Amino acid sequence: MDDLLRLSAVRVVEALRDREVSPLELLDAVEVRLAEVEPVVNALTTACLARARERARRLCADPAGAGHPAWLAGLPVTVKDVVDVAGVPTTYGSVPYRDNVPTRSDPLVERIERRGGIVVGKTSVPEFCSGADTVNALTGRTANPVDATVSCGASSGGAAAAVAAGEVWCGHGTDTAGSIRIPAAFCGVVGLRPTPGLVSGGDGDPAGFEVHGPLARTAADAGLLFAAMLAEPVRAPARPRRPRVAFSPDLGGTVPVDAEVGRLCARVAQRLPDAGYRVEADAPAADGVHDACLTLLAHRAAVLHGDRVDRYRTTVGPVLRAEVAAGRRIPADRLDAARRTRARTRRTTATFFERYDILALPTFGVPPWPVPPGPAPYPEQPHLDRAATVWPLATLAPMAGCPAVSVPCGRTAAGHPVGLQLVGPPGSDHHLLRAAADVETLAGVAA
Repeated sequence: MDDLLRLSAVRVVEALRDREVSPLELLDAVEVRLAEVEPVVNALTTACLARARERARRLCADPAGAGHPAWLAGLPVTVKDVVDVAGVPTTYGSVPYRDNVPTRSDPLVERIERRGGIVVGKTSVPEFCSGADTVNALTGRTANPVDATVSCGASSGGAAAAVAAGEVWCGHGTDTAGSIRIPAAFCGVVGLRPTPGLVSGGDGDPAGFEVHGPLARTAADAGLLFAAMLAEPVRAPARPRRPRVAFSPDLGGTVPVDAEVGRLCARVAQRLPDAGYRVEADAPAADGVHDACLTLLAHRAAVLHGDRVDRYRTTVGPVLRAEVAAGRRIPADRLDAARRTRARTRRTTATFFERYDILALPTFGVPPWPVPPGPAPYPEQPHLDRAATVWPLATLAPMAGCPAVSVPCGRTAAGHPVGLQLVGPPGSDHHLLRAAADVETLAGVAA
């Protein structure tokens, strides 16, 4: 069973198509692994193995339904606990929703299952994805499988932890302002924030920041789930013969990145010419971008969650209440200015990508912080201040409307993973995943 779990998703899907292994055998392996590690990692809010086995039996009886070469052929996957799976609770990590059981799956889940994915569980989130760590009042804290004393990040921390712990090969996540990429970096896995609009799912985001994307142990595995998630097939444009990379360890000197994180990212960036890339030191203008993003995120929280905070009051947690209150205090002129900054960021970044194919920079500028005591959803001081100062590395891509992927590029002396982030112009998702695979090889972390 362990041998199956150690294989890449790409290899497992090949074995499924060749009938070397069945979906039911994979579920047996997943069930054993969940029993071993879930009591420690706590990545899942709900396991749905009986439902998964029923779908696996149907797939075994009619394998032609998952025979497309880009599809999953019976691969077990997880879904973040913010998207509906029929018959499985969608709690959003929130007490008032503990008994919320949808009768119909979200169209994204239907698409994944129609293309051969088998959902084995829902992964943990902070309440309505608020806060900086994956902890909630319903299921407690998710541990980082690499080192349980440090954070697994948020808000797709459960998805990243489940993949890193070998519970599944791939998992679904969402990314608003780093929620796929930061947990991927902290847990040492690959996480893709796709181009907005390519993967539709959930109830929509009035701010247009949130996207759905894959987390996996390798770039190739992430690409496999990404293909199954796409609303419409996307044809990858021709790859430049020698892709042009702009590398900045600190976003043009604007972000005080931890020295060890910066060195690890620079070490791999300096090797990119060995894989056929042209690398220069450069970064797009980022003045005011992060502050504008925070304004738009606060307003988004008020629009999305204001009614439920009014309805449930103290039954929802203090972080969600505080985010809604902050959003409601934003004056109209400040909101308008933030929107203008966002439009300007899209223009300036588009101009930047006329000169370059990829922007490479750290995913997050500090290693994972120590887990705070109790159920606190934020790190203790001074870790909170340090995290806040390096967050602009993650908010540039959503403000610019760009895809971005986090790929492991090494570990600190303490053994904690560090992610290199690759950002590209809209529609460059496949190029970014190919570049991420090159980074894996150059960093010596390829599976």
